[in-house]
This record gives sequence, structure tokens and C-alpha cells, in this order.
Amino acid sequence: MLSGFFRIFLVFMVLFGSLNSLNSQRRYFFTEQWNLGLGIGATSFYGDLTDKTNRLFVNSPFSKYFYQDRQPMAVMTLEKKINIYFGVRGYLSYGRVKSTQENTKQYFVANLFEYSLSGTIDFTNIFFGHDRYRKWTLYGHAGIGLTESRTWKYNMLTGKLVGTNGFGSPKREGGKYIPMTETVFPFGIGGRFQLNKYFSVWAEMALHPIKTDKLDATVDKKVGMEAYGIMMIGVAYNFALPDHFQIGNRYPSYTGRSSDPALKSYNKKRRVVMQTKGYKKGVKSRKKFKTTKRKRLKVRRP
Repeated sequence: MLSGFFRIFLVFMVLFGSLNSLNSQRRYFFTEQWNLGLGIGATSFYGDLTDKTNRLFVNSPFSKYFYQDRQPMAVMTLEKKINIYFGVRGYLSYGRVKSTQENTKQYFVANLFEYSLSGTIDFTNIFFGHDRYRKWTLYGHAGIGLTESRTWKYNMLTGKLVGTNGFGSPKREGGKYIPMTETVFPFGIGGRFQLNKYFSVWAEMALHPIKTDKLDATVDKKVGMEAYGIMMIGVAYNFALPDHFQIGNRYPSYTGRSSDPALKSYNKKRRVVMQTKGYKKGVKSRKKFKTTKRKRLKVRRP
């Protein structure tokens, strides 16, 4: 299972590199194309201790079981677009994950905090072409990060605590217990609709596989990973950084030269050349050469 997630991530990064190199001329400046998103979502658990009743492909949103054991999670994102196809997104979330298993008469509740970094891809621009006035966008993301979690497992009949996880040795005597920290590989797909120049609304579905079998405080040696899914909605604010945050020269000086054959031909025909340092130096060299040539011709005359 873990190797499968790594393959998905590797394919995503290869596609990122290939399209990014082909469209380097369409990159955005560092200060441009930032957005800050805030959202809220509902989680579901993928692992050992579950009846799978709230899965999207098991029950529809019109079924009462679809909403069983779903817990709230708050989300904040910060994204920077690199070019018209790709971007980078930071992700923070905090919430709960819950699941029930009827045959064992047990359920668990986990508090979970995640911070991750992902690459984003704009499917709309790839498949339909770039349009700066388009209102809607379909995008995907994949990345890597860390989760910190604590889990409590209970008996459904008695309400007695029967297991815990994420309560290791305290940081110091009398201090807080260290939560379980594990690697997470989030990936998902979403849509965004632009309301105006500054604000947009978005909806997203994502799966967050975690490299652990202890999120539900139930260990199964056959399973090496567990995950939680999240469906969320939110709003994003689009902004640009002040110019003093710009990295490098945003407006490089024009040299008066062009690699376009048509422009070269036009400039040569019309003698449309900017008075740059290189041009002035060339004019002086040509005048000097002509003067020297005239003197040599005079000397050679009988």
C-alpha cells in the first residue's frame, strides 16, 4: 500500500517537472498569485476499527449511515502559483476522527493535527487551455507531511476506556505526554469558483494515508497504514505581496536585442535600435574602423 502512494506521488512530480520546464516563460513573479484559504470539513476513517458505513461508495449522502461517525475538522491553506499549471500549497488542519465497529462493540475517537506541503496541478488549464477570465477551476494536489494524534478507544456497552494511543513518555516529569507523530501522504481533488478579484469559494475531497496502524488504537500486523478521508468547503482570499518582497529583478533592463527573427529583420530594415550601451559602443567601433580605413587609402594613393 505504501509503495502505491509513493508511485502516485512520483508520477505527480514527474508531470510537474515536465510541464513546468515546457512553460517556464509563463511563470508568475514571487509576489504574485497567492491565496489564503479557510475551510471546514467532515472526516471518515479507513482502517481496522470500522464498519465502513460512511464511505462515499457504500452509502449515498441521502442515507443516514453516510453521516455516521463523521467528525469536524478545521483547515487552513496557503498556496502560491508557480505558473499557469502548477503551484505549491501549505496545509494545516486540526480536528477529530471517529469510527465504530459493531461486531466488537467498540469505538474510538482521535484528536489529530496535521501540517503538510503539497504540489498543486490545474487540470482546467491543462485540458481546456489557459483563460485568465475563467471563473471555475478543477485542481488536484499531492504531498507529504506529519500528523500528531492521540486516541481513546471505548467499549460501546459500558463506556469504559479499553485502549489508548499517543500517550508516550512525558517530555519531562510532570509535563505533557508526547503525541504519536507519523508521516502522512495527502492527495485529493477539488474545485474552485472565483467570486471576484479577491475572493473564491472551493470544495475538496482528499485522502490522508498515515504511516501507522495505531490511529485506532487497534493493531493488525497485516495492515501497515491507516488513513482518514475528508470532504470540505471553504473560502479563499487572493492577494499579492508588496514589491519589496520580490526575489530578483522583476523588471530587468532591456538590452535592445531580440531572438525573434521577424523583429531582427524589422530592426535591421528600419534601423529601430534602442540607444543602449552596447549599441553606442558598436557605433564608436564602426566610426573608428571607417576613419582608419580612409587614412590607409590616402597613404596608398600615388
